[in-house]
Amino acid sequence: MNIRTIPPYLTNAVQNSSTAGKTGAQDSATVVNGVSSDQVQLSQDYQDLAQAQKSIAGTDAVRTDKVQQIKNQLESGSYQINPGAIAGKMIDEII
Repeated sequence: MNIRTIPPYLTNAVQNSSTAGKTGAQDSATVVNGVSSDQVQLSQDYQDLAQAQKSIAGTDAVRTDKVQQIKNQLESGSYQINPGAIAGKMIDEII
């Protein structure tokens, strides 16, 4: 018995099963030399998300310029707190 060769009746079964139940272009199977090869196609939304994640991977989540500005104001004693603005933001968060 030669296990490297697939009999024609099995090749036909693979071809028939690979075309049965397809849901469109997203699912596909290619039969090469009697061997089924599955393929996956990712949605455009996923591809966009992956690209966005790559873009922001190298950026800092902290705004270092703003942090440095506040740090300098704290060290010099010129940092002013606006309690009304803070209270307003807290109320906006609750509502």
